[in-house]
Amino acid sequence: MIESGRDARPGSQRFVLTPNASLNGRQASFLMLGIALVMAVIAGSFASMGAWLVLPFSGAEWVLLAYCFRLGLRNCRIREVITVTETLVQLERGYGTPEQIYRFQRAWVALDWTESPIKGYPSRLSFRSHGKEIEIGRFLAEPEPERAALASELRKILFDSK
Repeated sequence: MIESGRDARPGSQRFVLTPNASLNGRQASFLMLGIALVMAVIAGSFASMGAWLVLPFSGAEWVLLAYCFRLGLRNCRIREVITVTETLVQLERGYGTPEQIYRFQRAWVALDWTESPIKGYPSRLSFRSHGKEIEIGRFLAEPEPERAALASELRKILFDSK
């Protein structure tokens, strides 16, 4: 998902990139609770018939599923904030708070958008400057034109407004 708008500084533009998320933490907790109840009923019924070994495997399966949900929810919290000022292009990337900050001089930055030669594979959008290349928007949806729209907006702001 792309949110764009003006930054607090005059003459600057800001883009906030976040992945599309179908569940929030509370909804995932309710879903995991429901799955745990269904698995407990099934494992309990098998255990009552004498197949008690189903219980630990059912519990291990639920723990693994909960871990996978946790990883998925963590990946949905990633944010990339692109700020374009008159002299600087800044990319902040992190989970909630910026963990990595990249700065490029606007006069020297190149925006590289390449489509994959293999059908069905995602395209790449990246900033390049002085031998350093940083890919942006890896998590943006490919079938919808999110990455293409971002490339178009960035190209318009970076190169047409000079």
